[in-house]
Amino acid sequence: MAQAQDDYLERLMAEYRQQEHARLESAKDTLKAEMIPRLKKWGVAKVKAEYSGYGDSGCINHIAYLDAQGQPVNMDLVRAASDPEIERVLYEFLPDGFEINEGGQGDVTIDVAAGTVKLEHQENVTETRDSTREFTL
Repeated sequence: MAQAQDDYLERLMAEYRQQEHARLESAKDTLKAEMIPRLKKWGVAKVKAEYSGYGDSGCINHIAYLDAQGQPVNMDLVRAASDPEIERVLYEFLPDGFEINEGGQGDVTIDVAAGTVKLEHQENVTETRDSTREFTL
């Protein structure tokens, strides 16, 4: 019985990993084929998204579109045409569980020219230190 349960859990986890891999590959394909050409056309060299989460809730807080000198590009044009799509794709690069319990935060940066996505993540951890004292009355 225990072996059957272990086998079931192993199959379930393998299926989950396969689905996650497929979603990430789809996000990479969308960036490469659709979004990066558009961003290049608008003079965007980098897209930087800040995210955070805790207490079972999390989100992308801010998306910045920067030119080759690190200066913001025409934000009205880019945001109107891209934000919802970019945000949807960027979520696929965030680490699983970044919003669970104490959560975490970080940045996801798309380097348009290099065709890369860089994730910088910090995980929040609560530490408990026990101590005992006894007092004589």
